[in-house]
Amino acid sequence: MAKPWNLPVVIINAILVVSLAVIWITFAPTNLGGQVSYVIVNGVSMEPGFQLGDLTILRKASDYQIGDVVTYHDSKMEAYVIHRIIGVDQNHFVLKGDNNSWVDAYHPTHEEIIGKLWIYIPKLGRTFTWLRSPLNLALSIVLLGGILMAGMVAKPARHGKSKTNLFGNFDGMLEGGLYTCGLFALVFLGLSIFAFIRPLTRTAEKFQYQQESQFSYSATGTPVIYDTNVVRSGEPVFPKLTCFLNIAFTYNVLGDQLQGVSGSYQLIARVMDEQSGWQRTIPMNQSTAFSGNSFFTTSTLDICQTVALVNILKQETGLRANSYTLEIIPQVIMTANAAGNQITDSFEPRLVFRFDEVHFSLSTPKDQDDPLHSSKQGSADNLSLEANRLSILGWEPTVWSIRMIALFGMALSLGGFLFLGSRVFATTQQSQEALIRLRYGGLLVNVYERDLAPAATLIDVTTIDELAKLAERHNTVILHMTLNFLHCYLVQCNGITYRYVFSAGKRGAPEIEPAQRQVISYVKDVNGNNRMEVEPVEAELFGYAIDGRSASAEDPDTIILRKIRL
Repeated sequence: MAKPWNLPVVIINAILVVSLAVIWITFAPTNLGGQVSYVIVNGVSMEPGFQLGDLTILRKASDYQIGDVVTYHDSKMEAYVIHRIIGVDQNHFVLKGDNNSWVDAYHPTHEEIIGKLWIYIPKLGRTFTWLRSPLNLALSIVLLGGILMAGMVAKPARHGKSKTNLFGNFDGMLEGGLYTCGLFALVFLGLSIFAFIRPLTRTAEKFQYQQESQFSYSATGTPVIYDTNVVRSGEPVFPKLTCFLNIAFTYNVLGDQLQGVSGSYQLIARVMDEQSGWQRTIPMNQSTAFSGNSFFTTSTLDICQTVALVNILKQETGLRANSYTLEIIPQVIMTANAAGNQITDSFEPRLVFRFDEVHFSLSTPKDQDDPLHSSKQGSADNLSLEANRLSILGWEPTVWSIRMIALFGMALSLGGFLFLGSRVFATTQQSQEALIRLRYGGLLVNVYERDLAPAATLIDVTTIDELAKLAERHNTVILHMTLNFLHCYLVQCNGITYRYVFSAGKRGAPEIEPAQRQVISYVKDVNGNNRMEVEPVEAELFGYAIDGRSASAEDPDTIILRKIRL
């Protein structure tokens, strides 16, 4: 049954609209401008915590820590991988599946990570997998459409013409306008609360900078063995042909906000056996200071001494390895100033060779794509303040602008609400019938007297509010009938008719005495039209039907319609 329009309904609908907006902003996927990604577990590498077919919801984060479950895209596997961070190597994250005994070969950067685990829902991913089938999706849409259409079947219209509304559709427009203004006022109120609990300013984003390095090496070559008489970067070096390896290193730091860059560096050579863990460090030069965003240095390493050192290791310890590792490591300490904030950072790129007694060959470190080039991302806190911004589906307005929009919208909505409210008040002061329609328009049905079924008992109520309570209790509607200047409201149930009647007055017609009883009848005139007559009586009248002929009326054209007490 339709309910009358009231404020709680507006509040409920406003809360629903705001809730839906908040849900959309919170759970909007990244491909639609949101911050959330949805990944279905497809494997056993994270068991027992994550099972095949589980749904994981991830959010992009500004920082990732050891222990976080994150997802990244592995270009070699051409798949999304959801694993746990177990370590950090410079600007790369080391990941491993909880159920795996090995570490992921690919180490993603911060930018390559899609997001970290936010919500975990077991088995729900299987439902989405099932819906991916075109046939299953089509069946689901048809079923949902059938359910929605079942509730939209219209009821057949009642026969007969409806009574002309005294104000046309004006009251409906007022009701809709009040509803809309109230709804928008609540929406903007929620937006105001949302904006005013957030600060206008925030600490500016961290300064981003990048340290880069470039290695090169050369040695004296033999034209018979090499293309030229110089060994170039990337080519193997043979100790029998030359003992001296020339190393060149270029350093550069990039960052628009960095000022006063300076620091120190030192090149070292590290000989090691990865299987046994043995290593020996050899300084290649003294610690040297530098200033500016870049520097270039060179040094020479005697690789014949390196081979001799390994031979001594074999003789003294009996260690036998097929090959060893030589690392050239520049140890760089950099300091700079960024908007008053002092930055200190280190950088240790590596130039790696695998060698034995015969030759040295260039090798690529696990965390580098290029054996001669390396880079490291860095960041520093920014002490300055900037306007606080919110991300809403790709749009990033300031909190101040959201506050202004919310206040302006709320003022406009309240102004419209007050204006329409004054119109409603003025309308209801002019007509009680208009007030009833505004309050109980959803319960009212306009009818003719001939549409009413006879009732055994007639009970008058004192107010329209009481009649509305009866209608709601019996889950029925209020029948509204007008007889000239009389408005009659009826609720019929279980053979009983509950009635509320008032007189709206009629220009040129006498007012009816409150204590007077009348019999209202229609008398046909010479043209065949019904003419209403009101005749006072002194005693109770019995035996008259609600809609029928009088059992004792002498004039067959006189039809008794109602017994009305005013």
